Amino acid sequence: MTTLSNVNGNEKCAGCARSVMMISALANVVMAFVKGFVGFMTGSKVLLADALHSGADIICGFFSILSSWTSGKQSDQKHPYGYGKIEFFVGIVVGLVLIFAAANIFIPSFKAFFLTPPVTVHAPPFIALWVALLSIYANIVVSQLTLCAAKRVNSPALDAISADNRSDAYSSVPVALAIMGAQLGFPQLDSIGAIFVSIIILKIAVTLVIKNYRGLMDAAAQPQEVQNISKIVKSLPEVKDIGYLKTRLTGRNIWVDLQVLVDGKKTVSEADLICTRIRSALIQKINTIGNVQVTLKPV
Repeated sequence: MTTLSNVNGNEKCAGCARSVMMISALANVVMAFVKGFVGFMTGSKVLLADALHSGADIICGFFSILSSWTSGKQSDQKHPYGYGKIEFFVGIVVGLVLIFAAANIFIPSFKAFFLTPPVTVHAPPFIALWVALLSIYANIVVSQLTLCAAKRVNSPALDAISADNRSDAYSSVPVALAIMGAQLGFPQLDSIGAIFVSIIILKIAVTLVIKNYRGLMDAAAQPQEVQNISKIVKSLPEVKDIGYLKTRLTGRNIWVDLQVLVDGKKTVSEADLICTRIRSALIQKINTIGNVQVTLKPV
């Protein structure tokens, strides 16, 4: 039985990922301040709701940066399997923060729409619309940058940030439409837009919590990834069949535990060479493989 660890991604990609996290955090700080200030000055509930969403992103960004530094640490005596799972924990924290933000948007907006007489509601001025449009553009750009980095280093935490920035862009669309409708003579659209924003945030938050909970519970890799691993192993001439194949997610990496059936006449040195070939083939062809444990069974 032999094992091999693989450090995922090169230093350049890791540095890029950290830079993207900082850019995302800075963008969220700026947009939260701008939307909050303009929303407060103009009295726009939907813009204040969007500002609260960005404020939640700031907290999420902080946790994600922390997890990126921790998950990149090498395994040690206290943590022989590494620190990768902290990224799943951060993904759950991100989801819970967004659920809290969604509730704080939905409740006051719901009360304002159903309990406030229409005659007392005023439409926000035109500057609120420009801020909403700026938020859409900024979040689309940051989301694409973060998604690219997440794919390069296979980071659940970065993927969560990208999804969060996408949700900001999506939520800012009804924000802009609600402000525009309010200016055209339908002032209560401001509260309706805020309710809609909260529903979008809640949906994304619940999805993130479920996805990262699977990772904490040692969920297996995706079926297509398992099939790809099996195909690579079976393609080696020394391998007659696979006895079992187990995978589990550890943050950015996939850990593999498999038993392969080989010719029982093989010597110890030949068996060791087969294990080396299996590990090398998997690591070279699948860059998300973090560890491969191989057991040989003679037939």
